[in-house]
Amino acid sequence: MNLKNRLLSSCRSFKGMKEEGLGCVLSGSGRRVFFSSWSNSLSRCQSSTSGSIQSSVFEGSCETNSDYSFSCKMDPELWSKLPQKILLDVLARLPHNCIARCREVCKIWKELLVMKHFTDRIVSVRKSHTPFLLVCVKRYQAIMAYNPSMKEWREIFIWKKSPNFQIHCLRAAGGGLLCFKGNLGKRKNVEDGDTRLLVVNPITKLWRILPSLPPGIRASGCVNVIVLENEPNQFKILFMQIHRDPHAQRRLVGTLYDSAADMWITYCEDTTLESIYRSVYVNGSMHYIGSERVHENGAIVSRRQGVSFDMYSKVFSRFEAPLISEVGAKKFMELHGRLSLVTFSTVATFSPSVQQFDEQTGTWVDAQLLPAGVGLGVQGYVPLGQGSYLYFADPHRQSKTVVCYDLLNRQRFLIEDAFPDLRFEGYKLYHPSLCSV
Repeated sequence: MNLKNRLLSSCRSFKGMKEEGLGCVLSGSGRRVFFSSWSNSLSRCQSSTSGSIQSSVFEGSCETNSDYSFSCKMDPELWSKLPQKILLDVLARLPHNCIARCREVCKIWKELLVMKHFTDRIVSVRKSHTPFLLVCVKRYQAIMAYNPSMKEWREIFIWKKSPNFQIHCLRAAGGGLLCFKGNLGKRKNVEDGDTRLLVVNPITKLWRILPSLPPGIRASGCVNVIVLENEPNQFKILFMQIHRDPHAQRRLVGTLYDSAADMWITYCEDTTLESIYRSVYVNGSMHYIGSERVHENGAIVSRRQGVSFDMYSKVFSRFEAPLISEVGAKKFMELHGRLSLVTFSTVATFSPSVQQFDEQTGTWVDAQLLPAGVGLGVQGYVPLGQGSYLYFADPHRQSKTVVCYDLLNRQRFLIEDAFPDLRFEGYKLYHPSLCSV
């Protein structure tokens, strides 16, 4: 479906709006788009781009690969009479890449479509419409994204023009953004002191190279890209590590980057934990599994606890969770908007299970989200999930088949990965957005 039809489809849900009120012309490879003015001072806006409109992997497609042309009559007073609230509601229902193109129509639309009110409206309209996509990197120039609702792979190019940045690896994905680790320049430098992070939005093609990490902080450990619910146009990056000082005292150190302030801030507290891993963001807090050794009945035993970091108050806390399992491993995830604990095993015949935290009772309860009695059927796979889909994949990509569970319909199906030139960095979850960089 082309951009004009997308807009018309969005308009039909509002009373009194007519198809002939909006028009555009796309012809051949020129891809010229004309929109009617929405103010008396602006008679017509024109945008011209070359090449084809990139396919959408989000809610259908926005393809214009074949040559065609069409036009329809426009009411010259339509946009001047249309209330701004309704206009934003119409445009918020377009696919993300079509909204990015609408920003290029004219100066007024660009200013309108970057307002905080509009980005907030996108979040409220799309919160449950777009599934989390399974992605892997292709030569650091594109990502291959799998849409489970459409059951197809799509290629999304990352850059308009590649930055002067040597990428080492993809460290994290979140909030519609990708975070790469590397160094400035075109030559690879593995010295940790030269390590920088680059954040890019593949939809808008905008990117930012972040300031150097504070002294003593390495670009390792748990790292997450976070876009808070009440700040959809800003992002944060959080490194969580455990440091040991010369006196053998351990400290839990969280290093947070705020895109609004463009700076790193470090938060820390004393801890008895020896390691921290398997992080997930749920409803304003980061959650981790922490491991420590304690004395019990004259013996040293290993104990695991849940560790949280509140992204608003910047406070650490601990909580109890059933993290010990004799038959499998545990991993925190966000499923259906709730903190969940997935029990899994690398044994092919093992059937994974899900527990979710009940905030009212403060207990963990079994959640019947997976098909009963169905094993993975493959060995060595680990889970990756968020929203309404749970994936099991080989982290080393020696096997290219991914097992996917549709939690809403309680179905299990296989995803075939046939891309031999992808990076061996495992899979990430990606949710498209228009978050600014």
